[in-house]
Amino acid sequence: VQPPSAMSLVVVGDGGAEDPTSAEFIEKGQSGKVSGVIIPPPDIRAIVDKTAQFVAKHGKSFENKIMGSAEGNSAKFNFMKATDPYNAYYEFKIKEGEE
Repeated sequence: VQPPSAMSLVVVGDGGAEDPTSAEFIEKGQSGKVSGVIIPPPDIRAIVDKTAQFVAKHGKSFENKIMGSAEGNSAKFNFMKATDPYNAYYEFKIKEGEE
């Protein structure tokens, strides 16, 4: 796992109140809503992208198979857990692959 400095944040916003870079957002404080997705570093991104591609193609049962395996419980697949910072990126890639 790369140190936090290797991560980048993609902010999705139009400059309105939900845009964390807007003056209005800064004045009001954090809204608690997700405003972006943390993009994993290239080495982790390759695993996330490939896994998401397979899950999109074969369904959530494939994801459950991975999570139930010994390798699925390793740090390599932490992004599949809802609490992981890269989970939003993983879920996004699954949706993208389903389209």
